[in-house]
Amino acid sequence: MTEQQTPLDDPNETAQEIARGGSADVGGTAPDFGKAAANVLRRPAFIIAAVALLVAAVGLNGAVNFMQLHFKKEAAELSHPLGTISDRLGTWVQVSEDQPLDKEMQDVLGTDKYIFRDYVDERVCGSGIQHTFRTLTDAIRQANNPQEREEREKDYHRKLNEIRGKTPNAVVSLSVTYYTGMVDTVAHVPDRCVTADGYEPKTYDIVKWPIARDLPEKDRQDKDDIEVRYINFEDQTGTSNVPRSIAYFFHVNGEFNSSPLGVRQKLANLFERKAYYAKIETMTTMSDDKESARVLTDFLTSAMPEIQRCMPDWDKEHGRASKAQVAAAK
Repeated sequence: MTEQQTPLDDPNETAQEIARGGSADVGGTAPDFGKAAANVLRRPAFIIAAVALLVAAVGLNGAVNFMQLHFKKEAAELSHPLGTISDRLGTWVQVSEDQPLDKEMQDVLGTDKYIFRDYVDERVCGSGIQHTFRTLTDAIRQANNPQEREEREKDYHRKLNEIRGKTPNAVVSLSVTYYTGMVDTVAHVPDRCVTADGYEPKTYDIVKWPIARDLPEKDRQDKDDIEVRYINFEDQTGTSNVPRSIAYFFHVNGEFNSSPLGVRQKLANLFERKAYYAKIETMTTMSDDKESARVLTDFLTSAMPEIQRCMPDWDKEHGRASKAQVAAAK
C-alpha cells in the first residue's frame, strides 16, 4: 500500500503557491518571522537593551574620535637603514659580513629590519685585523659551491674563536632588531631565548651604564646613563664551556627602556598614533663579569651615536619641533 500524498506534498501545488506570492511552508514547520518579530518588539526589556547597545556603540565611536585614540598603530620608519651603522665604532671594527636570514628564521624573528655583527677591538688585535677578516669573508662570498662556502665559513669562525679564546675582551657581538606598527609582546629576549639553548643565568642585574654621553643633546634625555639588563649565563648542557655575558635594552617611541613590560606599556599607549621599538643587544664570551661589563660599556659608548642615528625622529613623527630647535628659536 502506498502512502496517500497530502496537498502540500504536491510539487505542482507548492509551485503555484509560490507564484501567487505565498510561501512553501513544508510540513507547517517554517517559523512565521513576522509574528516572531512582533512578539519580540512587544517586549520592553528587549527594546531597552537594543537601544542601550546602540547608544553605547555610537558613544564609544564618538569617544574614540573625540579623544583621538589609536587601537591600531601606524608604522614609524627608521631614519636610516640599520645596515648603514658604521663598520668602525671607535677602536672597534666590524669583522663579519651582513647576511640576510633565511625566510624561516626571519619569520621567527618577526622583522626584516636587523643586523647581527661581530666587532673586534684594534687596540688588542692590531690595526690590520679588519683586513684579515675581510679576506676571509671575501673568500666566503666568492666560493664556487656550497661545500667550498662551508669550508671558508669554518675558516672565518676558526679565526674568530681563536681570538675569543686568547683575548675574549677583544670581541663583541652586536644585534639590533627593529619592530614597528604593532602592539605585541616583546618575545625575543635573552631571558627566554638563551635559556632555551640550555644556559642558565649566573647573575641577573639591572644596571645603569654611562653609554649615552656621546649622543646628541636632544637624544641624551639630560643624562649620560642608560639602564640595561646585564645577564651572565652558564651552559648547563655540558656541551660547551663558553659563557655568555649579555647586555640588552630597548629604544621605544623616542625613549630608552630596559624592561620588556615597559616596552609593551609604551606600545599600548592609545594616544600614540605610531609605535616602534628596537632591541639593542651585545654579548661577550668572558667569564669575568666586571671585565665584561667594562668592555661592553666601552663598546656601546662608541656604538650608540650610530645606532641612535638610525632610530626614528620622534619629534618629527609628531610634527613638532625638537628640543634643540626650540632652544635655538629662543
